[in-house]
Amino acid sequence: MVRGGMSSRSLLAVLAFFTLSATAVSSARGENAPPVSPFLPPGKAQTTAEPPSADNLQLAGISVIGKKSFVSLYIPSTQRSRWIAVGTSVEGLEVLSCDPVAEQALVRVQGQTKLLTLRKTIVGSGTQPAPLAPGVSPAAAPSSSQPAPPLTVQQEQEREARMLVSDLLDIGLQQRKAYEELQRKATAEEAAKKPSKP
Repeated sequence: MVRGGMSSRSLLAVLAFFTLSATAVSSARGENAPPVSPFLPPGKAQTTAEPPSADNLQLAGISVIGKKSFVSLYIPSTQRSRWIAVGTSVEGLEVLSCDPVAEQALVRVQGQTKLLTLRKTIVGSGTQPAPLAPGVSPAAAPSSSQPAPPLTVQQEQEREARMLVSDLLDIGLQQRKAYEELQRKATAEEAAKKPSKP
């Protein structure tokens, strides 16, 4: 007899019922039912996509960790990328080798072997000025072509004096807070020592 008034026979019957129910539900869904994704709208099944053609792949990154190399392949048609270790295959994408120095990877997709080169980011030469934020006039925008003039001796002394005063004010505030905290603790200790009157 099991505690709570339920016999082991009835416990086995309940367990068998739930097992049969789970089996019936899974068979009703189908053996090869696609997994349900919490990120898709209700009722939408996740489909497994065919691997892309070798022409529809881009090398997005190479990472070397210890003696293991990983390659990031980007698929523009699905806007997804996958990190795949060199020498392994994931979803029909196989990374045969990579050269981090040359920024290239050799991949095999659907029987086709292709050498991919890392995408390059093009940075402007600085000939065009950056766009200004809304509401900023060109006269108010800082000019990056002219460095700030050096401070005179008097300006440097004034700057140092302002910094000293600011530091002293901060120290004074910290000391004031510490003093107030000690006063609160002392008041609380005195109140705890005094016997309460009935």
